[in-house]
Amino acid sequence: MRLFRPALIAAAVVTLVPAGAAHAGVLVNTVGPCADRQMERPFLPWADPFEYVLVQGGTFEGGATSWALAGAAATVAGNESYYVHAAGEGRSLRLPAGSSATSPSTCVGLEHPTLRLFVRNAGATLSTLKVEVRFEDSGGVVRTLPIGVIAAGRAWQPSLPLPVVANLLPLLPGQHTAVQFRLTPQGGGGDWGIDDVYVDPRRSN
Repeated sequence: MRLFRPALIAAAVVTLVPAGAAHAGVLVNTVGPCADRQMERPFLPWADPFEYVLVQGGTFEGGATSWALAGAAATVAGNESYYVHAAGEGRSLRLPAGSSATSPSTCVGLEHPTLRLFVRNAGATLSTLKVEVRFEDSGGVVRTLPIGVIAAGRAWQPSLPLPVVANLLPLLPGQHTAVQFRLTPQGGGGDWGIDDVYVDPRRSN
């Protein structure tokens, strides 16, 4: 599995307008609780000891009702093969070519630097998965920024950590802003599987 990050991500951070704005938009108004979220170590077998929290609906066990699906995106039978969240789970998200999925709003801050998920691509080898973060500027306008491009094979595997980038909007530790993540297959013939989507809330452990 390979992860390609846009070369100008670091420079793009400079263009982001700090949150804490006077005008709250749809992401802020729909985000869930920022505290008391259950922490897990799902990537410990891959030498990642940090604690993560599950993005709402990120196991897809109850369908994808909290996610916004486009095209032929749908939940299907079959869990990621490591069962890192819970034994006995049996659902995942399928993203064929021409589809996309956008997560519900979730809280991130300076202590939430990365996104990580399980992926596979049962379709065309050259297809990749584009990952974007959606965030609000100080006027409540939703902006979109690419944070990574993933290449994967037919077997389930964890992605490398992707930089959330928009977590830099809050200027002080303990402050938070609302973001969404959008996943989109690129290249004809891709047939992607997505499961167990996490953000890292405590990278400094």
